[in-house]
Amino acid sequence: MTPEEAGTLFAVMSLLSGITGAGLLAFIAAARNSEPLAEKLLELRNEHSQGALFLAGFVALFCMMASLYLSDVAHFIPCKLCWYQRIIMYPLAFLLLFAGFRSDFGIRVYGLALSGFGAFISIYHYQLQLNPDQHSPFCSAFESCTVQYLNNFGFMSIPLMALMGFLFIFALLLFANDSKTELDSDNNEEE
Repeated sequence: MTPEEAGTLFAVMSLLSGITGAGLLAFIAAARNSEPLAEKLLELRNEHSQGALFLAGFVALFCMMASLYLSDVAHFIPCKLCWYQRIIMYPLAFLLLFAGFRSDFGIRVYGLALSGFGAFISIYHYQLQLNPDQHSPFCSAFESCTVQYLNNFGFMSIPLMALMGFLFIFALLLFANDSKTELDSDNNEEE
């Protein structure tokens, strides 16, 4: 597989992740104002929360493997901002997979914080690529943050791909919930 083919595959997967993550976030937000949607969300959470933890871990693992492919096989030089995004994404892969095995929903708070911060870095990095005349303290003569090694569909570069991964992980972690805790809190409110 050539770097261009891999880049196209990563771009398509990222686009699907971003659309799915945005749709899931919209569903969760809509459930706050609609009783039937709230009931459906609770039902889905009861059935699929552990799977959401696993999926979030697999998304992070795929992002990790893709970034390693781009640097070690395609020989794209990661800049400082790429490294910061990696520093956040790599531990998420293992933590979320282990949490999925143990049904440990306590990881949600930390995963939400990490994926939110990673998304913030990705947004900053992407806007640097869109505005290369900006000065950034993260860029150097050896590794520029504005270089676009990949640009699929005319807009999908590596930082935007990372953003889509962080967005999907964030949405999955918002969705995943310990149903026992939620049911217990609902029963306490009724009493």
